[in-house]
Amino acid sequence: MPSIFDHQDFKKYRNAWDARQKELTYRGGYYDGSIYQRTRDGLWFLGPKANGSVKPLFLPFARAVDIDAGSIPSGWEFPKTEAKADVWSKARDALFDASKWDTNGVLFVHYGAKYGVSGLRVSDYNNKVIVSPADPTRFMLIYGDMYSSEPTMALWIEYRVDENNKRYEYAEVITPATISTYKDGESYAYGTAEVVYANPQKRIPIVECVHINDGTELGECTYQKAIVLLDEVNDMATRLSETIKKNEEPQTVITGADATDLQRGSDWAWFLMNPEASAQFLVPQIDIEGVLSFIKEIKVGVHDALPELSFDELRKAGQIATQTIELQLIEFVIKVQLTRPNYDRALTEAMKIAGAAAKRLNLPAIAPLDDPELILDKKRPVLPVMPKDAIDLEMAQIELQNMRAGNVAKAGA
Repeated sequence: MPSIFDHQDFKKYRNAWDARQKELTYRGGYYDGSIYQRTRDGLWFLGPKANGSVKPLFLPFARAVDIDAGSIPSGWEFPKTEAKADVWSKARDALFDASKWDTNGVLFVHYGAKYGVSGLRVSDYNNKVIVSPADPTRFMLIYGDMYSSEPTMALWIEYRVDENNKRYEYAEVITPATISTYKDGESYAYGTAEVVYANPQKRIPIVECVHINDGTELGECTYQKAIVLLDEVNDMATRLSETIKKNEEPQTVITGADATDLQRGSDWAWFLMNPEASAQFLVPQIDIEGVLSFIKEIKVGVHDALPELSFDELRKAGQIATQTIELQLIEFVIKVQLTRPNYDRALTEAMKIAGAAAKRLNLPAIAPLDDPELILDKKRPVLPVMPKDAIDLEMAQIELQNMRAGNVAKAGA
């Protein structure tokens, strides 16, 4: 299929785009189960035992993504100590309502947990401003150099189907000045828009963030460390499958008989005329129980690599205090505390862009978000706080304040 990367101006970005797609598709395969399919096919000789042992290795990945998507946002609240918190909250609610964030917003963290990188795109059209989670497999930001904080260009590429049910490549090239559209690598005007039209936002309207910052461009997805373990299972399945294929027609050793005493009746049997003769097939021995034992060890390793799965241990404990829960889920709490700032920074930046667009379009409900002081609450809880625990905490704070006031009074006397 023709592509925008066939265009002379964009050929230089093909390798970077392909490398990005390869890595993100690879990571996504552990979420959607396509990697599991390959592993299962490699261990077909184990029969039902393969499905029963291998499939549970992959099930936790989707679950970990769902838990991250539900835990990291925590309402996207602003600090209650900020004087503008109420104004910002109303503007955020107006933006989220216009963006259908209650159903679409979950994809922001979902994409990041699944792929290791996520994005937000701010759009304004028909006198309306919205912010939408951006699938990282559909865009790539381009910077002038490694020290640039703002991208100079963005490529947005996805595949669509036309009125004749024919698949084609839709592409946008976005710069702070213009937005250009392409179809199968050729300039193309969609709808009533021009082929090249002015970018009303005067900046790249896409913000990107990583899930876990490891210093690389694509960061780490939520199950990155578990991938290493699953790759060992995949490698084992590949080796065993290759071994079996190589021995589909094993060598046969026949002893106690001359060639004239042999007769091959089919692909599966030798007839030996000499009753003292014997035949033996030279095939490698496969330790099936050892393979299954290895898979069980990997399953334990996968569980340990995903702190999100620690919730399993709490199901048996019943209702316990929030402080106790946080101690038992400390690894998960730390993980959220490491990942949340990445999403907060991206969402804050996207809200500022949306606020600026709202100002330009005279939309006062959203315009207050165009504020350099805009900031999300860094101290919002990771885990939901039970009402009783919230009351106990408030009483403890009051008692501490009274104690401090008493000490100050004594010191003054």
